[in-house]
Amino acid sequence: MMVCLVTVTNAQDINLLHLQGSMPGTFLNPGLSLDKTFNASLGGFQLLLGTDGPPINKLTSKNVSGERYIDVKKLSDKLGDFHNIFFTNDIHTLDIGVKIGGIVVMGGHSFRSSANIRYPKGLLEVASQGNAAFIGQQIQIGPAFDVLAYNELYLGIQKTLGNFTLGLKGKLLYGTASISTEINDVQFSTNPEFYQLELKNDYLIRSSALLRYSSLDSITIDYSGFTFDNLFYNNRGLAFDLGASFKLDDKLTLSASALDIGSISWDFFPRKYSSKGTFTFEGLDIVNYLGDTTTISIADTLLNKINVTSEIEEYSTLLNSTFTLGGTYHLNHRWTFNALYLLRNDFGFKRHSLSASTMLKFPVFDLGVQFSISKNNYSSVGLFGRLKLGPVSGYLSTENIAGIIRPFDSRSAAVRLGITVQI
Repeated sequence: MMVCLVTVTNAQDINLLHLQGSMPGTFLNPGLSLDKTFNASLGGFQLLLGTDGPPINKLTSKNVSGERYIDVKKLSDKLGDFHNIFFTNDIHTLDIGVKIGGIVVMGGHSFRSSANIRYPKGLLEVASQGNAAFIGQQIQIGPAFDVLAYNELYLGIQKTLGNFTLGLKGKLLYGTASISTEINDVQFSTNPEFYQLELKNDYLIRSSALLRYSSLDSITIDYSGFTFDNLFYNNRGLAFDLGASFKLDDKLTLSASALDIGSISWDFFPRKYSSKGTFTFEGLDIVNYLGDTTTISIADTLLNKINVTSEIEEYSTLLNSTFTLGGTYHLNHRWTFNALYLLRNDFGFKRHSLSASTMLKFPVFDLGVQFSISKNNYSSVGLFGRLKLGPVSGYLSTENIAGIIRPFDSRSAAVRLGITVQI
């Protein structure tokens, strides 16, 4: 899973500033005013994947057979104490905004999912080098896994007062799948006396529907939660989006927003899995197995030493909230410049990013280029394109072209696409 996810990215939503005036612009800020009386977004899709750690080629090499493996020689100077691999996918089925008198009424549905793997440096080091290099040391090897998937129904309003436009969305949520790691402290050590292996665990993970646990060597993931099912029952939640924009003059507009402020309560098949205590493996007495046809399974013996308890217990999770500050400057009827600062809270880990972009308008299409920087990723260049055929427009944007061309050497790449209608 880690190798698959690390191939792509850390995208952000400055491309939505290119779409202000239409419904996708309100995904970033419900206070970005809509241009027409009737506005719709059909089938919007966004995929973002990323890592704040090294890309694959900085951690791995290939053997003579062409198979990729974790390269011990590359680990020490490429890894921090912890790194994250993250994923976000938003599917907007239908979003509509209609001007009625002096206000705009908005509504829509989307299916949203996100995940984060937080892995410690020690986990990769022990996995690749074994325990011999760490005799007498205590190594943190506890990863954290967080997954969130839910359906979202919203109703909102937008109101313009002079140069101000204010927007608010209220959201009704129905969770479909969840994994939440509350504690992930696992200390691994090898005793220098007789090389006994020792684990000091304080680990707690919760799940609704997604994680199926029987034993440590029998854990399965039920992907049926990543569907449009469970739309109107179980795992309910509430959230809101708030945004505002201000026109300083005909050329310059400033904006700010707070998105996905809320939580979901998980009551469908809620499970709490925990392991706490010190577990020691002193080895096997081979003499006991001489002349015996029984297969010696050290892995099973190790796993049997670790105690994991399972309980039914409801819980709640916060949404991954986002805060933005943006600016748009219309140089003339053809050139537009944008800037965006974005702070995203992903499962308790804050991610900052800063972007700038420019867009050139033609009669039937628009072209844009954007540049963004974030932690450990200082050279992400993306493209934006929109084709306009009367009231219907189709758009496509990408983050970090280099990440698409050379995914194993990059930390970022992403895509957003959709269709809008304005009448």
